[in-house]
Amino acid sequence: MIKTTQREVLALAVAMATFAGSSAFAEGTSSLMEEVLVTAEKRSESVQDVSASITALSPEMMARSGIDDVTRLEHVVPGMRMGMSGNEARIAIRGTRSNNVGTEGEQTVGIFQDGVYVATSTQALGSYVDLERIEVLRGPQGTLYGRNTFGGAINVISKAPDFDATSGSVMTLIGDKNRRKMQGVLNLPLSDTFAVRLVGMTDEHDGYITNSFAAGTDDDLDNQDTTYIRMTAAWQPTDEFQATLRYSESSKDTNSTAIWGYQQVGGYVDGDYQDGHVYQFEGATQDAGPWNVSRNESSAAVLDDESLTLELSYDLSFATAKLTINQTDFEGVQFYDSDYSDAGSVSEQPGKFIGWNSSQEDSSSELQLTSNSDGALQWTLGYYQFKQESDWGWIGSDYDGNGTNVKYIWGHNMYESESTAIYGNATYSMTDSVRLIAGIRSNEDKKGRVGSINTWDDTLWKAAIEVDLSEDTMVYGSVSTGFRAGGANGAAIVATLAAEGIDADLYDPEFVTAYEAGIKTILQDGRMTLNAAIFMNEYTDMHAQSFVVLNGGASEYTMNGGEVDASGLEVEMQWAPTDKWYITANVAFLDAEFGTYDMAALAGLGSLGGRQVDLDANGTLDSLSLKGYAPALAPELTVGFQVSYDINLGDMGTLTPMLQGTYTSDYYAHDINVAPAEQKAHTKSDLRLIWDSGDSVRVEAYILNLEDEAVMNRAVVFGPGVTGTVAEGSSVASVQSNWSRPRTWGMSISYDF
Repeated sequence: MIKTTQREVLALAVAMATFAGSSAFAEGTSSLMEEVLVTAEKRSESVQDVSASITALSPEMMARSGIDDVTRLEHVVPGMRMGMSGNEARIAIRGTRSNNVGTEGEQTVGIFQDGVYVATSTQALGSYVDLERIEVLRGPQGTLYGRNTFGGAINVISKAPDFDATSGSVMTLIGDKNRRKMQGVLNLPLSDTFAVRLVGMTDEHDGYITNSFAAGTDDDLDNQDTTYIRMTAAWQPTDEFQATLRYSESSKDTNSTAIWGYQQVGGYVDGDYQDGHVYQFEGATQDAGPWNVSRNESSAAVLDDESLTLELSYDLSFATAKLTINQTDFEGVQFYDSDYSDAGSVSEQPGKFIGWNSSQEDSSSELQLTSNSDGALQWTLGYYQFKQESDWGWIGSDYDGNGTNVKYIWGHNMYESESTAIYGNATYSMTDSVRLIAGIRSNEDKKGRVGSINTWDDTLWKAAIEVDLSEDTMVYGSVSTGFRAGGANGAAIVATLAAEGIDADLYDPEFVTAYEAGIKTILQDGRMTLNAAIFMNEYTDMHAQSFVVLNGGASEYTMNGGEVDASGLEVEMQWAPTDKWYITANVAFLDAEFGTYDMAALAGLGSLGGRQVDLDANGTLDSLSLKGYAPALAPELTVGFQVSYDINLGDMGTLTPMLQGTYTSDYYAHDINVAPAEQKAHTKSDLRLIWDSGDSVRVEAYILNLEDEAVMNRAVVFGPGVTGTVAEGSSVASVQSNWSRPRTWGMSISYDF
């Protein structure tokens, strides 16, 4: 629950907002702030009219915050933390977080690109180019979405073709690490009823993590070589009907980092902790720091994603029908030096584990019917269907005796996933100022390896009330439920664990019941918006990440751990005190804690203060209790702000300096709250200087992470299954981490036409 000090802050914030809202707008005002229209509830409306915690970002807001992919959203979204490892996005919101990744790693926060579900954490790191807006909803949203929105939803909406005029833009950016980014947009109205919009982008830079083993930059980690294209065609032959066809393709070729983190920060040997890489081979060099490592084996992430979407919309007068059909193909391979050192070689380690390989085909269709009436009842009905077929497997590397590394797949895991859902949501206006909301979703999920498919059925619901205290102030309360499907572990892992008497074939779904109360206000004659929400989420059957030694390396599997309780307060503010100043701020208090939550023991940790126990008294540690620990990436306090000032240069346009900063209190980067997985409280600041000609040219210079702060955004505690220089027979629990990027700088110039 919220600590006493947080309760006092919460009460004060809500009281102040309520007082301001009830007194400042007796006669009503028109907002001077930029109004962002959203479709979070399947109809276009102001973000201030949505009774949910939602952060909506316009193109200008995204540009000022440097948001070009999902990784920078944490700077502007209250309480959101962006965990990462390799090319996997591990988003954390309100006490829930993503552990398992890959094809079976269904995300805790659902991401939707133009209404299409982004299926995996790997695909979630796609580039944001030529967007209309981004909407980030916090808390389960199941009665309005056909697919998983267990912890929240991120809607990414691209700009649609314009029928009125030919237009476009070009942009080029240069930066440190030899960064070179180019982007172009062209809008072509070919007739009064048909238009095409073309988007292209390339982004390259050297690695931000120096590999000191080899000279030059070829083997440095966290480099980039990305290409993205999107082609959208829109046809509107009548006022009632519109068809949109959207094709996108992206390719990424990078050295990446590593699937679970790239630096060994320390480890436990038979319960005793020591810094650094505890199981490396004789003669290996300890890594110099978060951004300087030494690796003698190559690493890579080669990812290709292709998507085709057809969207049909027809106005039936009483309602609008919308059909969205999508086909997405994805292929990817990620491998790395899995002994994390510059010693050893594949010739000495036949069958050495190095990563994973995946190919998948996703298809989905969604039919929505949204009412058009201005009457007391507004409603949305939907039917959703999703299917995925994939081939996923761990890969290893061998030595052919002629000095050549031979990569091969350790076997195939053929997965199938199907999801169908029927959902509905309705708002009924009891009076001009009081509205009741109810929603329901019935879904069926089928998932697992081919030949071992399991089915889960569940019904989700939501109930809420909205009350207008004045024209510019609304309060609301809601309770809703969420569900995230279970799944199946890899066949080789299941067989290995079965030999030890452990059944790890399938794991069950996760569930959440979420309570929220909030207030949305417009203040100071329209110059300020101030929104606040308190929440309490009760999670059950939460998924736990565990590891098993397979082919000489640690391989991941999932099991059900147990309970998490999370409660807190989130506040967002936008303020334009004058026509020149623009200020935004957000603050989030979070109290998240494991309840009864048990996972597989890691022998290297020893008893861990009595948390690890021998359940069957056979001399082997079986179970690890996380009760009382905090989930990964769940700081108690996060604060963000952005301040800019427009300097009028007359005929020479406008010069805008801008400072953006965040403060994050202590947190653990892994569910097992051991000291080497703790990230201390820190600040990160960005500085931008923007010149706008007022016509068509924009020049921007930026410095990100002014403090050059190394921030641990992912850690994992695991048993590697190798001993290296550790005494034979010892048990090891290693802690490896992923770190955010160091200080970076760049400069861009764009031209609109």
